[in-house]
Amino acid sequence: MTNALPISLTGFNYVYQNGPSLNQTFVLLDENALAREYTLITSSNFEVSLNPLSGFTDELTIDATIISAGSVTIYVRLAAGLSIGFYSDVMTILAPAHGGYPSVLESISLSGECVRKSTEWNGSVWTNGSPDANTTITIAEDYDTALNGSINAWELNVNSGKTCTVSDNTFISVQKNINISGNLTVTSKGAVVQIDNSATFAVGEGGTSVVIKETSQLTNWYDYTYWSSPVNGITAAEAFPTSQQSRRYWYNAANFLDVLEESENGNSYVAGHDDIDDDGNDWAVLHDSDVLTPGAGYAITSRSTGFTPGDTYNCQFEGPFNTGIINTPIHYNGDNGDNDWNFIGNPYPSAIDADAFLAENASVIGGAIYLWSHASPPASDNNGNQVLNFNTDDYAIINAGSGEIAGGKPVIPNRTIPSGQGFFVQGISSGNVVFNNNMRIADNTSNSQFFRNQNDNKLWVNLTSDNGVFNQALIAYVNGATSADDGPSYDTTRNLSSDVAAIIYTTIENDTDRKYAIQGKSPSSINQNESISIGFYSAIEEATLYTLSIAQFQGEFFNNNAIYLRDNLLNITHDIKNADYTFTSATGEFNNRFEIVFNNNTLSTSHVSALENSLSIIQQNDQEITFKTNNSHALSAVQIYSVSGSLVYNLKAKNTTETYKLPNLQSGTYVAKITLNNGTVISKKILTN
Repeated sequence: MTNALPISLTGFNYVYQNGPSLNQTFVLLDENALAREYTLITSSNFEVSLNPLSGFTDELTIDATIISAGSVTIYVRLAAGLSIGFYSDVMTILAPAHGGYPSVLESISLSGECVRKSTEWNGSVWTNGSPDANTTITIAEDYDTALNGSINAWELNVNSGKTCTVSDNTFISVQKNINISGNLTVTSKGAVVQIDNSATFAVGEGGTSVVIKETSQLTNWYDYTYWSSPVNGITAAEAFPTSQQSRRYWYNAANFLDVLEESENGNSYVAGHDDIDDDGNDWAVLHDSDVLTPGAGYAITSRSTGFTPGDTYNCQFEGPFNTGIINTPIHYNGDNGDNDWNFIGNPYPSAIDADAFLAENASVIGGAIYLWSHASPPASDNNGNQVLNFNTDDYAIINAGSGEIAGGKPVIPNRTIPSGQGFFVQGISSGNVVFNNNMRIADNTSNSQFFRNQNDNKLWVNLTSDNGVFNQALIAYVNGATSADDGPSYDTTRNLSSDVAAIIYTTIENDTDRKYAIQGKSPSSINQNESISIGFYSAIEEATLYTLSIAQFQGEFFNNNAIYLRDNLLNITHDIKNADYTFTSATGEFNNRFEIVFNNNTLSTSHVSALENSLSIIQQNDQEITFKTNNSHALSAVQIYSVSGSLVYNLKAKNTTETYKLPNLQSGTYVAKITLNNGTVISKKILTN
């Protein structure tokens, strides 16, 4: 060779997904008059060609005839399609010895970079195109996701004096770091997610980052909300300024021990378990100056002063957002038969996936999450360490294997845990639960209702009453479950530490002591001959109309088959898929009265709301009552029951209007069951003077 080659070529740069880089050149000239073949070799990250527009390769052979023509221009570039990063290589130039000239072995160092795209929001548009997950973005003017859209980015920067608002049902998802010199505000159902567990969240001088969370509508000022802080370093007084200190609590799980069972909060104990700490030192007051711990749960009420039923109230959590791996202690007091309750919470400003959380921590906690759904007022006969205690059956439940049920309110939780949400889990060994960024959810629907596997057959059954009862049970035919007790991940028992008013549950054959709120069963066990026992318990002594209904169902079997409720006491099989079933009951536990079946061999009645509305009951005087229906169906029988469920009158009928003299009815409440000539049974209350 007669020309001097460059030692290095640098600056082969391009923006990610916009390669290849621009070409650089050098000249190759061989002094051998007869010429010889040359070979140029690079790695796959760089490529060479004799044509600036085509023919690029990482191994280029130049024919001797080309070399013999004189100097040859070589084009070099950084190859397209590379990941973000810096690249360096050595190009090797080879030619054999020829005509008395020695062989050629030369090299040129090459370096370049695939750089990350960056773009700024200028108040109207992104200056370098819309961002994606590999884009560094800067909020140079105010931005609202409700107006301008959710964001995926590599890194987020908010300039001083500018505000980025993440509104309800929108999100910002950032792969790496977030740097706030201005203001970042997340509303109650908005989400900020960081993907990499090593990512940092920094708030510069003069900057603020705030998560605003709104409670559900509260019926009473003393309704508790379960919280967890999505930010770091905030005190109780700063987070909950509208609460009073005496109504703020954290939970000391290390003090929980339950080896004594109380009856009706009467300070009388026997050996056993009632899910209440025996010496009452598990709940501890949260003081104004206490700093909230990421991953811990807190129970907070509003103030009584100025409260209006139906109110909601906001809590503003200001501080650096929690991100990355967060370990929260779990306490387990040994295999003594009690449930080792631990009160923890979602530490992030975004929802987390309940399934991912339960799977990650299966060796430390039981496979169920308990979410407080405050509905029932405190009562003196609810077990606990206070004069008045709340009803622990108000917890909604999500378990790992079978599904989820509503608690005190008829809202079935989805399989996410919202930001700022505290919840209970059962400890099964001492250690830490782990929260990490892999559990966080960045989408517009994290607060919507959805279910993990729509192919599973699942049936949710509701119990309601005319005096305010609400209770729910789930039967789920899912892989991994059997007809036996498969543990809380599939078969989650109902929490019965309080003397509940009325509940429904399922049982497992030959074991009626355990009452399941959620029961998992093998998918292979569901067929036309299947029978699902529905247990019922009531402590309500006043005359009550109860209703069993289907809250919802999913899966091919339930979609394609009728669903019947069999009342074994009255020998009635009712199409509950088409209409609710209303009944009365004495107090007590009834494990064999009701069952779900899928054939209509004994179908005898259906309840039709239009017929119910057409029936009137009129008290004429102290002893006479008239029953009248305003439709074409005559009455065929009238039965009247006392508060205790005893049959007081069993009367025949044949007209659309019947009047009876009933001297045995004292002043009080009764339940009438009226049978029409088409077989319809209507239940209504009678209040006698």
